[in-house]
Amino acid sequence: MAVEVVRVAALADLPPGRLLYVEVDGLPIALANVGGTIYAFGDSCRHEGGPLSAGALIGETITCPWHGWAYNVRTGKSIVPPVGLRIPTYPVSLRDGEIFVTIEWEE
Repeated sequence: MAVEVVRVAALADLPPGRLLYVEVDGLPIALANVGGTIYAFGDSCRHEGGPLSAGALIGETITCPWHGWAYNVRTGKSIVPPVGLRIPTYPVSLRDGEIFVTIEWEE
């Protein structure tokens, strides 16, 4: 397993309550700013692949714009049936006003 820490955006580009789409080597990732805490998660809904970064963010809940499936941005867990599905989440770090995401790649 290879670990890569990648700068994905400036913190100024993601005000509280907002979402941002980024891509790391072809991997679609959504960023969410929830009250000043940044979360990173897979941008594809588990239902039909809808772009979560284009959805509605309310608190820690992201709702897919296509069919309304909802997930917790902190844990990745779905919060409406079928409960138990997850979207991937990624560790986030902040340095000097920049947002970094840690990705683990299969080798």
